[in-house]
Amino acid sequence: MVALLVIATVIDLVLAGFLVAVSGFILEGVNNTGPMQGAGWFMAFIVFCVVAPTAAWILRKRTPPAIPIVLALAPIAIGIIVLLAEPAFV
Repeated sequence: MVALLVIATVIDLVLAGFLVAVSGFILEGVNNTGPMQGAGWFMAFIVFCVVAPTAAWILRKRTPPAIPIVLALAPIAIGIIVLLAEPAFV
């Protein structure tokens, strides 16, 4: 369980770093000309990518083993779902 939690944590933090790295492309520039309605959701997901594994590590000893794993894998699953659903919104 700990190994899967470590892998999920690393992937979540890499995903958060990737989202920060491409935020200029997604939000279209530095002059606040991008889609501001999506900026809140974008920032919330970046925070979720950092908070979810942190909460999973805190809950690791207090809850059944499945809950921290599901919590740590949630940003990855949401990212996959968004990537698969993205062509429907273009």
